[in-house]
Amino acid sequence: MAGEYIIAIIVNFHSQALVCSCIDSLKEKVLRPLGLVVVDNSTLPDTICIESRFPDVVILRPGSNLGFAGGCNVGIRYALGQGADYILLLNPDTRTEHDFVEPLISALRKNDTLGMIGPRIIEDSGEGKTWFGGGGMNWWLGGPRHRVSDTGGKRGAVETVSFLSGCAMLIRDRAVKEVGPMDERYFLYFEDGDYVQRFLKSGWQVGYVADSHLRHLPSSTTGFGSKTYVYYFSRNRIWFMKQWAKPYHFLVFMAYNTLIKLPGAVLVFGVWQKRMDLVRAFFYGFLDGLKTMPARQNRRWHV
Repeated sequence: MAGEYIIAIIVNFHSQALVCSCIDSLKEKVLRPLGLVVVDNSTLPDTICIESRFPDVVILRPGSNLGFAGGCNVGIRYALGQGADYILLLNPDTRTEHDFVEPLISALRKNDTLGMIGPRIIEDSGEGKTWFGGGGMNWWLGGPRHRVSDTGGKRGAVETVSFLSGCAMLIRDRAVKEVGPMDERYFLYFEDGDYVQRFLKSGWQVGYVADSHLRHLPSSTTGFGSKTYVYYFSRNRIWFMKQWAKPYHFLVFMAYNTLIKLPGAVLVFGVWQKRMDLVRAFFYGFLDGLKTMPARQNRRWHV
């Protein structure tokens, strides 16, 4: 529909090559105009190639690494200030082979109760397995879960879900103004699950469209199995469950986490992989997760 303004936000942390590949695919395959914003969380400015290749891309530099949630908030605040009707959050390690945006926009246009919607996500590898085919919650064992069926859910339909991956989210402007920013306390991981729960709590539906799809290199920017990944995943899973799970779910989850996951981390990381640094990262994340979350610093939008 004419007049619909979409701004895509990509958070960069020393991943220029991936960002450029993502932008290339958007410019080639997405038919409608997109405003493009890169939030550079890098320790030192890391956008020379992006700026030289794509002079139309807006570069925002918060001045420090705000994490994925904080970087997204910088971009979202800018997009709302520019009058965006829809905001597309994308990981830098994504690329598209078709116009995945149009089916998402079409779904939001047809259903005013949808505040957030996402596509099927395929591993960017030779096998091309479904990495995210819709999602739900497992409150007994730790919250958000991906459906990884190769069928990717129901074709030709919008499915309401209780979890979307932050890898790719299209958000309605009215919804994000009502719900507010992402919770920056998470910094990295589980901020997407928390955001979805807040949308649902505010009365918005969250949707998934299997006919819309894009490719993704999982954990290519933080590194699966890195100390960063292990620490934040360990800590934030506990924080997420404390915030959103019912008390009896949380008790079962903590028993599982303490009696199964913690010893498992010692066996897998320490004994098998000989990586005591990962054991320490998991353990420190576990301990920090038990602590009370700090007060929220990010405020509701004022636009």
